[in-house]
Amino acid sequence: MRCAAAFALPVALAAATTVSQVQRTPDQEWSYLVDKTADWYKAHGKPIPEPAPAVTSVKQGQSYIVKLECLGCPFRVRSREYERGSWQWPAPDNSLVRTRYSSQREPPANNLQLLNFTIDGSSTGLLLNGAPIAPYISLPRPIAAFQTPTNLSKEVMGKMVGHSVLDAPWKLGTKYAQFELHYVHTVQATQDPAEEMLQFDVMAIHERSRYPARARLDKEAQKMVQVVLRQDSSDDSQALSIKDVQVIERKDRAPPLRMKCGKLAMIQTEFNPLEWDVYGQFNTWSRAWHVFLAKSANFMLHAGPAILLVLATCFGVRYIIWRVQKRADALVEDDAEAALLASEYEDAPPEYVDGSEDKEEKEDEK
Repeated sequence: MRCAAAFALPVALAAATTVSQVQRTPDQEWSYLVDKTADWYKAHGKPIPEPAPAVTSVKQGQSYIVKLECLGCPFRVRSREYERGSWQWPAPDNSLVRTRYSSQREPPANNLQLLNFTIDGSSTGLLLNGAPIAPYISLPRPIAAFQTPTNLSKEVMGKMVGHSVLDAPWKLGTKYAQFELHYVHTVQATQDPAEEMLQFDVMAIHERSRYPARARLDKEAQKMVQVVLRQDSSDDSQALSIKDVQVIERKDRAPPLRMKCGKLAMIQTEFNPLEWDVYGQFNTWSRAWHVFLAKSANFMLHAGPAILLVLATCFGVRYIIWRVQKRADALVEDDAEAALLASEYEDAPPEYVDGSEDKEEKEDEK
């Protein structure tokens, strides 16, 4: 027993060292080490890195990453991928470019949400952090966004793009939190029939899975994203492309056009993750129907074999009863036919006797 324990300890230490080395290569330190502030670079006599732009072009006309400030949002501080960290509110001043606020009523936007707008592989739809949002989606989709500090540099943004952090669930543990978005999604027509405008406005953020946190973003200074999409109809492919992406003030959003009938040429959808689950939106007939179908399917999945056995048994018993009854009816029918024939035989008139022969017999006797 002691030999086994002595052998297991070095193996465990070696495995832990291997995992640590795999997860903490020099090219990945940016994903879990604490971000350095402008004061740190100044104190060490190093140039301050260039902050990532508000909109990063990954592929012209096809993919863009937007930094959207999160006013008053709590910020999760972690130094290693295995540490839980803690939420801080107001968020610590970790900007590369410090900003002084004269008013303390609104906490500074010291953290960001990263939104990845990308045309899908078929070039017919627009994805936001992997969820389809255009053309208009009748059923809104849950969308989550990574939270980063505002001192996110252009270099780190390039590494995020290179590692496809925002394209799919990232396997490597990072210091970045991820929020569910409560958003308003608006699609509206433009003067150009080949173009349409998408407005994406985040109203609140929620973290419910592991370390609960939330914040409302219905503040006047909170910004939103406005995207112009263009559909090229020069060929049969109807290829969709991104013409323009802007981060704007809510008051500067483009107003919708008005149709001849008087209605606004727009479709707006609001999605609050707290009001939805896997079956649909709470307090709707659609969700009630989906719950019924799901429970029925689950019941059949677990009780299906027993139900089939009972049905087969009932069918077998019923078939046997039917065969016995049919046989009995056949016997009764045969007996009835025999009885009918017998009664006909008993009630039949006597056999015919020729009277002339009787007379001849009598005459011979005389």
